[in-house]
Amino acid sequence: MAELRALVAVKRVIDFAVKIRVKPDKTGVVTDGVKHSMNPFCEIAVEEAVRLKEKKLVKEVIAVSCGPAQCQETIRTALAMGADRGIHVEVPAAEADRLGPLQVARVLAKLAEKEKVDLLLLGKQAIDDDCNQTGQMTAGLLDWPQGTFASQVTLEGDKLKVEREIDGGLETLRLKLPAVVTADLRLNEPRYATLPNIMTWQSWGGGCRSGRRGSSSRVNSGCPCAESQEEEDRGDQGRRPRCGPDLQALRG
Repeated sequence: MAELRALVAVKRVIDFAVKIRVKPDKTGVVTDGVKHSMNPFCEIAVEEAVRLKEKKLVKEVIAVSCGPAQCQETIRTALAMGADRGIHVEVPAAEADRLGPLQVARVLAKLAEKEKVDLLLLGKQAIDDDCNQTGQMTAGLLDWPQGTFASQVTLEGDKLKVEREIDGGLETLRLKLPAVVTADLRLNEPRYATLPNIMTWQSWGGGCRSGRRGSSSRVNSGCPCAESQEEEDRGDQGRRPRCGPDLQALRG
């Protein structure tokens, strides 16, 4: 049995079937009372990780989401699809709206190191901001090889074969693990979470629990990497951003 461990990032977004309404002040879109769901590309990433586990190529699948308490619902969906553990990095809603790809990438990089994972899977982009940057930034922070826009993933010994879609055809990469992979639309077709699995994880709430299957963690209190409003004066070093409690917790 493989000893590889996979970390999958999942994002809560407005459901793709919802008709978007712009706020009257033109500062964004209306989110209150609007149906949210897991980002479709993140669903593909979760499905691929679960398939690798079903093939006995991956030992454990860990789902992680950064954002307000409602993100627990997104993690529950990943657990119902077959993930083994969930990690919720809780960020207040007001700050979550300002989370950019770099802040999320820093969190994912710290978690990947702390959890000692071999594979980090993400959707290639989120359908709300379409940044397509988080996977690349995370790979850069970790100094791991990356395979973006993956349409096929195959494990070959200690290397990962990734077919990626490019203009005019396909490109094949062989990445040495650990590695970062971002999922494209044609990588797979995500399964529907079964009702029994949904009911099993309905009570998951992000608090610390014991055990392997279904154990969870919550890194709490504030945005971990965004610059603090209360910067500390460091004298000759000038003013530098204060690390929030989340990063300190991730560092252990």
